[in-house]
Amino acid sequence: MQKIVRKSAGVKFESDVLSFIDGLARDQQRSRSFIINAVLRWYSKWLFEQGRQKVESAKSEPVIHL
Repeated sequence: MQKIVRKSAGVKFESDVLSFIDGLARDQQRSRSFIINAVLRWYSKWLFEQGRQKVESAKSEPVIHL
């Protein structure tokens, strides 16, 4: 299993998104961070399965390019 390194990202959420995440966290009895990481891991796996993204978790560059 790959070692997981935790880093603070300091993101701001819009109120409706935060409400949704908090609801999931409450329903699953998990932390907000756990829910966000799980959703993004699921999305990454889904993109990979669709052939839309080459997943390379070892890269240390921003995910979103503007």
